[in-house]
Amino acid sequence: MTDVSRTSNLGVEQLRILRHMLGIDRPDVMNPKPYRDYYCANPGDQALHELARLGAVRLYDTRGGYEWFTCTEVGRAAAIASHRIIRYSRGAMRYSRFLDMREVCPDLTFRQFLTDPQYREAV
Repeated sequence: MTDVSRTSNLGVEQLRILRHMLGIDRPDVMNPKPYRDYYCANPGDQALHELARLGAVRLYDTRGGYEWFTCTEVGRAAAIASHRIIRYSRGAMRYSRFLDMREVCPDLTFRQFLTDPQYREAV
């Protein structure tokens, strides 16, 4: 069995762990870019050791009483591909951006946000 076929059946929680390892676990980002690649776990963590058995992660260090894991290329590909299952729709992303803007512009209405040219880049 190849690494690719073993990771194609990863569960929801396993994929969540992989996305978290890479820092791509925000549903309001259309095309996430991994900015880290590690996971610090308690020794013998069953979830991480199962991911290692499947070839999605590998143990690269033990220090400070913890085990440190990193994604393999196969795990990285599975995490990136799985982001679409948590990604907000375009409308939900737009509304999320509006809520972010309301933090600094409390009088902003959703209609203004959608129609005012100064917010065009945010939409």
